[in-house]
Amino acid sequence: MALWEKKKSKKRVSNVLVFLLAFVLFLLVFGGLCLWAVVQINEERRSRESADSGLNLSETVAFTEEDARNILIVTTDGGEAQGFVAVRADPSLTKMGAVAFPRDMVVDYETSEIRLYELYREQGIAVTRTALEKTSGVVFDNYAVITYENIERVIDHFEAGLIFMLTEDLDYQGDGLSIQLDGGLKTLSSSQVVDVLRYPNWHGGRKQRAQIQAQITAALINQYMTSSRAEQADGDFSALVNLVNSDILVSHYNEAKPGLAYLASRNTGDICQVLDLEGEYQGSGDAIRFYAADRVVDRLEAAFG
Repeated sequence: MALWEKKKSKKRVSNVLVFLLAFVLFLLVFGGLCLWAVVQINEERRSRESADSGLNLSETVAFTEEDARNILIVTTDGGEAQGFVAVRADPSLTKMGAVAFPRDMVVDYETSEIRLYELYREQGIAVTRTALEKTSGVVFDNYAVITYENIERVIDHFEAGLIFMLTEDLDYQGDGLSIQLDGGLKTLSSSQVVDVLRYPNWHGGRKQRAQIQAQITAALINQYMTSSRAEQADGDFSALVNLVNSDILVSHYNEAKPGLAYLASRNTGDICQVLDLEGEYQGSGDAIRFYAADRVVDRLEAAFG
Protein backbone atom coordinates (compact mmCIF):
# COMPACT_ATOMS: atom_id res chain seq x y z
CA MET A 1 0.00 0.00 0.00
CA ALA A 2 2.77 2.43 0.97
CA LEU A 3 4.65 1.50 -2.19
CA TRP A 4 1.60 2.20 -4.33
CA GLU A 5 1.07 5.62 -2.65
CA LYS A 6 4.71 6.42 -3.23
CA LYS A 7 4.46 5.58 -6.95
CA LYS A 8 1.28 7.65 -7.24
CA SER A 9 3.00 10.62 -5.61
CA LYS A 10 5.95 10.37 -7.97
CA LYS A 11 3.58 10.25 -10.95
CA ARG A 12 1.80 13.44 -9.78
CA VAL A 13 5.15 15.19 -9.35
CA SER A 14 6.18 14.04 -12.81
CA ASN A 15 2.91 15.32 -14.32
CA VAL A 16 3.35 18.67 -12.60
CA LEU A 17 6.91 18.97 -13.94
CA VAL A 18 5.74 18.13 -17.45
CA PHE A 19 2.96 20.73 -17.17
CA LEU A 20 5.35 23.38 -15.84
CA LEU A 21 7.85 22.63 -18.58
CA ALA A 22 5.17 22.86 -21.26
CA PHE A 23 3.87 26.07 -19.73
CA VAL A 24 7.35 27.63 -19.68
CA LEU A 25 7.90 26.64 -23.30
CA PHE A 26 4.54 28.15 -24.20
CA LEU A 27 5.49 31.41 -22.49
CA LEU A 28 8.84 31.48 -24.25
CA VAL A 29 7.38 30.82 -27.68
CA PHE A 30 4.29 33.01 -27.28
CA GLY A 31 6.23 35.76 -25.54
CA GLY A 32 8.90 35.70 -28.23
CA LEU A 33 6.26 36.00 -30.92
CA CYS A 34 4.62 38.89 -29.09
CA LEU A 35 7.97 40.62 -28.61
CA TRP A 36 8.83 40.12 -32.29
CA ALA A 37 5.45 41.55 -33.30
CA VAL A 38 5.89 44.58 -31.06
CA VAL A 39 9.37 45.23 -32.44
CA GLN A 40 8.13 44.93 -36.02
CA ILE A 41 5.18 47.24 -35.38
CA ASN A 42 7.43 49.83 -33.74
CA GLU A 43 9.95 49.65 -36.58
CA GLU A 44 7.24 50.09 -39.16
CA ARG A 45 5.77 53.01 -37.20
CA ARG A 46 9.17 54.68 -36.94
CA SER A 47 9.80 54.14 -40.66
CA ARG A 48 6.43 55.71 -41.49
CA GLU A 49 7.06 58.65 -39.20
CA SER A 50 10.53 59.14 -40.66
CA ALA A 51 9.19 59.02 -44.21
CA ASP A 52 6.34 61.34 -43.36
CA SER A 53 8.77 63.68 -41.67
CA GLY A 54 10.95 63.75 -44.77
CA LEU A 55 8.00 64.32 -47.06
CA ASN A 56 6.39 67.00 -44.97
CA LEU A 57 9.48 68.77 -43.71
CA SER A 58 9.00 71.67 -46.07
CA GLU A 59 5.33 71.94 -45.16
CA THR A 60 6.04 72.22 -41.45
CA VAL A 61 8.72 74.92 -41.78
CA ALA A 62 7.33 78.45 -41.73
CA PHE A 63 9.23 80.85 -43.99
CA THR A 64 9.11 84.64 -43.83
CA GLU A 65 10.32 87.47 -46.02
CA GLU A 66 13.61 87.37 -44.11
CA ASP A 67 14.31 83.97 -45.70
CA ALA A 68 14.31 85.51 -49.19
CA ARG A 69 17.66 85.87 -50.93
CA ASN A 70 18.76 88.19 -53.77
CA ILE A 71 21.86 87.38 -55.79
CA LEU A 72 23.50 89.42 -58.53
CA ILE A 73 24.97 87.31 -61.34
CA VAL A 74 27.43 88.95 -63.71
CA THR A 75 28.49 87.08 -66.85
CA THR A 76 31.73 87.99 -68.60
CA ASP A 77 33.28 87.16 -71.95
CA GLY A 78 36.83 88.07 -72.88
CA GLY A 79 37.13 90.05 -69.66
CA GLU A 80 34.12 92.28 -70.49
CA ALA A 81 30.88 92.20 -68.53
CA GLN A 82 28.06 90.99 -70.80
CA GLY A 83 25.13 90.29 -68.51
CA PHE A 84 23.79 91.52 -65.18
CA VAL A 85 21.03 89.32 -63.79
CA ALA A 86 19.28 89.64 -60.44
CA VAL A 87 17.75 86.44 -59.06
CA ARG A 88 15.40 86.37 -56.08
CA ALA A 89 14.46 83.21 -54.19
CA ASP A 90 11.49 83.73 -51.86
CA PRO A 91 10.28 80.54 -50.11
CA SER A 92 7.62 82.47 -48.16
CA LEU A 93 5.83 83.16 -51.46
CA THR A 94 7.04 79.97 -53.20
CA LYS A 95 8.44 82.12 -55.98
CA MET A 96 11.66 82.86 -57.79
CA GLY A 97 12.32 85.65 -60.23
CA ALA A 98 15.08 86.70 -62.61
CA VAL A 99 15.51 90.10 -64.21
CA ALA A 100 18.22 91.28 -66.58
CA PHE A 101 19.77 94.73 -66.36
CA PRO A 102 21.20 95.70 -69.78
CA ARG A 103 24.97 96.16 -69.73
CA ASP A 104 24.34 99.65 -71.17
CA MET A 105 22.09 100.61 -68.24
CA VAL A 106 23.04 103.92 -66.67
CA VAL A 107 23.74 104.03 -62.93
CA ASP A 108 24.98 106.81 -60.67
CA TYR A 109 28.57 106.68 -59.53
CA GLU A 110 29.88 109.48 -57.36
CA THR A 111 28.82 112.65 -59.20
CA SER A 112 28.38 111.22 -62.69
CA GLU A 113 26.43 108.69 -64.71
CA ILE A 114 28.11 105.59 -66.06
CA ARG A 115 27.04 102.40 -67.81
CA LEU A 116 27.12 99.14 -65.87
CA TYR A 117 29.76 97.39 -67.98
CA GLU A 118 32.03 100.45 -67.84
CA LEU A 119 31.73 100.69 -64.08
CA TYR A 120 32.49 97.00 -63.74
CA ARG A 121 35.55 97.35 -65.97
CA GLU A 122 36.86 100.37 -64.05
CA GLN A 123 35.85 99.65 -60.45
CA GLY A 124 35.02 95.95 -60.18
CA ILE A 125 32.09 94.00 -58.80
CA ALA A 126 31.81 95.56 -55.33
CA VAL A 127 31.35 99.13 -56.57
CA THR A 128 29.11 98.00 -59.44
CA ARG A 129 26.90 96.09 -57.02
CA THR A 130 26.49 99.12 -54.76
CA ALA A 131 25.68 101.44 -57.65
CA LEU A 132 23.12 99.00 -59.06
CA GLU A 133 21.49 98.65 -55.63
CA LYS A 134 21.05 102.44 -55.41
CA THR A 135 19.64 102.71 -58.92
CA SER A 136 17.35 99.65 -58.88
CA GLY A 137 16.30 99.59 -55.24
CA VAL A 138 17.26 95.91 -55.06
CA VAL A 139 19.57 94.92 -52.19
CA PHE A 140 21.80 91.95 -53.04
CA ASP A 141 22.76 89.42 -50.40
CA ASN A 142 25.51 87.99 -52.58
CA TYR A 143 27.10 88.26 -56.00
CA ALA A 144 28.60 85.75 -58.42
CA VAL A 145 30.72 86.55 -61.47
CA ILE A 146 31.03 83.79 -64.07
CA THR A 147 32.78 83.59 -67.44
CA TYR A 148 31.11 82.16 -70.52
CA GLU A 149 33.67 79.34 -70.46
CA ASN A 150 32.57 78.39 -66.95
CA ILE A 151 28.92 78.59 -67.97
CA GLU A 152 29.79 75.73 -70.33
CA ARG A 153 31.33 73.84 -67.39
CA VAL A 154 28.20 74.43 -65.30
CA ILE A 155 26.01 72.83 -67.96
CA ASP A 156 28.50 70.00 -68.47
CA HIS A 157 28.30 69.34 -64.73
CA PHE A 158 24.58 68.59 -65.03
CA GLU A 159 25.25 66.33 -68.05
CA ALA A 160 21.86 66.82 -69.72
CA GLY A 161 22.18 70.07 -71.67
CA LEU A 162 19.68 72.89 -71.33
CA ILE A 163 16.08 72.71 -72.48
CA PHE A 164 15.38 76.15 -73.93
CA MET A 165 12.75 77.82 -76.12
CA LEU A 166 14.30 79.74 -78.99
CA THR A 167 11.82 82.37 -80.15
CA GLU A 168 13.46 82.79 -83.55
CA ASP A 169 15.87 81.12 -85.97
CA LEU A 170 19.52 81.90 -85.32
CA ASP A 171 21.92 82.23 -88.26
CA TYR A 172 25.25 84.01 -87.96
CA GLN A 173 28.80 83.65 -89.26
CA GLY A 174 31.55 86.02 -88.20
CA ASP A 175 33.65 87.41 -85.36
CA GLY A 176 34.65 83.86 -84.39
CA LEU A 177 31.00 82.83 -83.97
CA SER A 178 29.25 80.27 -86.16
CA ILE A 179 25.68 79.42 -85.23
CA GLN A 180 22.72 77.95 -87.08
CA LEU A 181 19.73 76.90 -85.00
CA ASP A 182 16.06 76.69 -85.90
CA GLY A 183 13.62 78.29 -83.49
CA GLY A 184 11.51 76.20 -81.13
CA LEU A 185 12.04 74.07 -78.05
CA LYS A 186 15.62 72.78 -78.06
CA THR A 187 17.98 70.83 -75.85
CA LEU A 188 21.11 72.92 -76.16
CA SER A 189 24.60 71.62 -75.55
CA SER A 190 26.89 73.64 -73.30
CA SER A 191 28.66 75.23 -76.28
CA GLN A 192 25.33 76.05 -77.95
CA VAL A 193 24.18 77.84 -74.79
CA VAL A 194 27.21 80.12 -75.01
CA ASP A 195 26.60 80.64 -78.75
CA VAL A 196 23.06 81.75 -77.90
CA LEU A 197 24.41 84.19 -75.31
CA ARG A 198 26.85 85.60 -77.89
CA TYR A 199 24.35 85.83 -80.74
CA PRO A 200 24.35 89.46 -81.96
CA ASN A 201 21.38 89.56 -84.34
CA TRP A 202 18.33 89.11 -82.11
CA HIS A 203 15.21 90.66 -83.61
CA GLY A 204 14.69 92.41 -80.29
CA GLY A 205 18.09 94.07 -80.54
CA ARG A 206 20.10 95.04 -77.47
CA LYS A 207 17.14 94.61 -75.16
CA GLN A 208 16.72 90.99 -76.18
CA ARG A 209 20.49 90.37 -75.93
CA ALA A 210 20.18 91.45 -72.31
CA GLN A 211 16.95 89.54 -71.70
CA ILE A 212 18.42 86.28 -72.95
CA GLN A 213 20.80 86.34 -69.97
CA ALA A 214 17.86 86.18 -67.53
CA GLN A 215 16.06 83.60 -69.66
CA ILE A 216 19.07 81.26 -69.68
CA THR A 217 19.44 81.70 -65.89
CA ALA A 218 15.77 80.94 -65.27
CA ALA A 219 15.89 77.90 -67.58
CA LEU A 220 18.83 76.46 -65.63
CA ILE A 221 16.99 76.94 -62.33
CA ASN A 222 13.74 75.49 -63.64
CA GLN A 223 15.45 72.42 -65.09
CA TYR A 224 17.93 71.57 -62.36
CA MET A 225 16.74 73.03 -59.04
CA THR A 226 14.34 70.16 -58.43
CA SER A 227 13.50 67.65 -55.71
CA SER A 228 15.02 64.87 -57.85
CA ARG A 229 18.46 66.46 -57.31
CA ALA A 230 17.94 67.07 -53.58
CA GLU A 231 20.52 64.46 -52.60
CA GLN A 232 23.05 66.07 -54.95
CA ALA A 233 22.47 69.64 -53.74
CA ASP A 234 25.64 69.82 -51.64
CA GLY A 235 27.74 68.38 -54.46
CA ASP A 236 26.17 70.80 -56.94
CA PHE A 237 26.97 73.73 -54.66
CA SER A 238 30.58 72.61 -54.20
CA ALA A 239 31.04 72.21 -57.94
CA LEU A 240 29.35 75.45 -58.97
CA VAL A 241 30.82 77.73 -56.32
CA ASN A 242 34.30 76.82 -57.61
CA LEU A 243 33.36 78.09 -61.08
CA VAL A 244 32.49 81.63 -59.97
CA ASN A 245 34.12 84.62 -58.35
CA SER A 246 31.75 85.18 -55.46
CA ASP A 247 31.29 86.29 -51.88
CA ILE A 248 29.05 83.28 -51.18
CA LEU A 249 30.30 81.34 -48.16
CA VAL A 250 29.34 77.88 -46.96
CA SER A 251 27.50 79.58 -44.07
CA HIS A 252 25.40 81.57 -46.57
CA TYR A 253 24.55 78.37 -48.39
CA ASN A 254 23.59 76.56 -45.18
CA GLU A 255 21.33 79.47 -44.14
CA ALA A 256 19.59 79.49 -47.51
CA LYS A 257 19.47 75.71 -47.95
CA PRO A 258 16.09 75.01 -46.22
CA GLY A 259 14.37 77.67 -48.32
CA LEU A 260 16.01 76.48 -51.53
CA ALA A 261 15.07 72.86 -50.73
CA TYR A 262 11.48 73.96 -50.23
CA LEU A 263 11.44 75.83 -53.54
CA ALA A 264 12.98 72.81 -55.28
CA SER A 265 10.25 70.57 -53.85
CA ARG A 266 7.64 72.92 -55.36
CA ASN A 267 9.32 73.30 -58.73
CA THR A 268 7.25 71.81 -61.55
CA GLY A 269 9.49 73.30 -64.22
CA ASP A 270 8.53 76.95 -63.95
CA ILE A 271 9.45 78.05 -60.42
CA CYS A 272 11.61 80.91 -61.74
CA GLN A 273 9.84 83.56 -63.79
CA VAL A 274 11.58 86.20 -65.91
CA LEU A 275 10.62 89.77 -65.05
CA ASP A 276 10.75 92.52 -67.65
CA LEU A 277 12.73 95.71 -67.04
CA GLU A 278 11.09 98.51 -68.96
CA GLY A 279 13.00 101.54 -70.06
CA GLU A 280 14.44 103.13 -73.17
CA TYR A 281 17.68 103.29 -75.09
CA GLN A 282 19.07 106.67 -75.99
CA GLY A 283 21.83 107.44 -78.45
CA SER A 284 23.40 105.01 -80.87
CA GLY A 285 26.54 103.01 -81.52
CA ASP A 286 29.15 103.06 -78.79
CA ALA A 287 27.37 105.95 -77.06
CA ILE A 288 24.07 104.10 -76.55
CA ARG A 289 22.62 104.13 -73.04
CA PHE A 290 19.68 102.41 -71.35
CA TYR A 291 17.59 104.28 -68.80
CA ALA A 292 15.26 102.21 -66.65
CA ALA A 293 11.77 103.59 -66.13
CA ASP A 294 11.20 104.84 -62.59
CA ARG A 295 7.94 102.93 -62.24
CA VAL A 296 9.71 99.69 -63.19
CA VAL A 297 12.37 100.34 -60.58
CA ASP A 298 9.60 100.74 -58.01
CA ARG A 299 8.06 97.47 -59.21
CA LEU A 300 11.37 95.66 -58.94
CA GLU A 301 11.92 96.99 -55.44
CA ALA A 302 8.48 95.67 -54.45
CA ALA A 303 9.09 92.32 -56.15
CA PHE A 304 12.64 91.80 -54.91
CA GLY A 305 12.40 93.34 -51.46
